[in-house]
Amino acid sequence: MTKKPAVPLERRQMEAALQLYQKCKGWQATDEALDSLARSFPDFDFKSILLKAAAVNVLYGTQVYAVVEVAEHLCSVLGNTTLPATSALVEELAKVKFVKGSKHITWTFRSFASKFAHFFIDPNQFPIYDSYAVKMLTYHLNGKGREGLSYEQFAAGFSALKDALDFPVTTRELDRYLWLAGQLRAWKGLLPWRRPYPGINSELQRLFESPAREVQELTRAVLGRGENP
Repeated sequence: MTKKPAVPLERRQMEAALQLYQKCKGWQATDEALDSLARSFPDFDFKSILLKAAAVNVLYGTQVYAVVEVAEHLCSVLGNTTLPATSALVEELAKVKFVKGSKHITWTFRSFASKFAHFFIDPNQFPIYDSYAVKMLTYHLNGKGREGLSYEQFAAGFSALKDALDFPVTTRELDRYLWLAGQLRAWKGLLPWRRPYPGINSELQRLFESPAREVQELTRAVLGRGENP
């Protein structure tokens, strides 16, 4: 039996978030560009991986500064045919070893790896990991926003929330809700954030600041019951 979330996610919240997504032309164009790239370059040879990695890094701002080295790592991991397409694969993709002089350093690019896997391996199998999605997910599941989850923990929680809903959603739809609702709550300083956070996505901030009645009604709907005056 699926455990009920501490903070239920209602159908109207999801629908409102997806309606707001339709007003985000930059976000839509980014997703469509990456989907188009996946169709045009379906293979995982080094040049294809380098192009895909660079596109994710630039379009989603994942702050990977050594794209060639990261692409080499991705190529090595994906060339291992014994690795199953599970959440553990993203952790393998995320952990990149660098040599700095005599030191061996491992950096973890979890958000980048999840986006790469989502757009170029399987959008249904791999939800997108980022700080907003993690906090919103754990807020719904446990009533408190957490940080620092492994990708396996995040993916398991994502599946648990998805299974607990009494209406059907795709992985990408739930992704969009978690990110948009997380940005909205951060901007307003609502739980699981403790104070207003000005550094949200600029396109979403412009949308949230819109005086249009429809937009304001949709943002209130995203927040759900008990969060509106």
